[in-house]
Amino acid sequence: MPSQNSIYDPVDRAPVFRREGDYWTIVYDAAVVRLRDAKGLRYLEPLLRQPGQSFHVAELARLANRPDGGRPAVEDGTAEAVERARKAVTNRIRQTLMRIASVHQILGLHLRNAVRTGTRCAYTPERPTRWSA
Repeated sequence: MPSQNSIYDPVDRAPVFRREGDYWTIVYDAAVVRLRDAKGLRYLEPLLRQPGQSFHVAELARLANRPDGGRPAVEDGTAEAVERARKAVTNRIRQTLMRIASVHQILGLHLRNAVRTGTRCAYTPERPTRWSA
């Protein structure tokens, strides 16, 4: 397993977004970074796995696998719950993108340009990008 500062061989340039326990390994543009787990990374994962697909914030909250096993409050369906979820998901994703950009500027820029947030969120890269686990 490469360390945080490792650089992959140029032949192995496939983007990777993989959770490994309490850390995520992210490979992009032949650079490897490891980040401690956070909800924002868990919100990003389904977006990156399915480029172009739109996810409702309630679905992202469900997919983030809440550690306490509870169901996200947004599932009650009220407009207030959806708005709270929209704000929470958007803020967590934005914070995570800034965190990524601080350790990998090129990836941070790519994600900032390709990730759309709101009541529905999506990853729409300019060029096809397939992330592997």
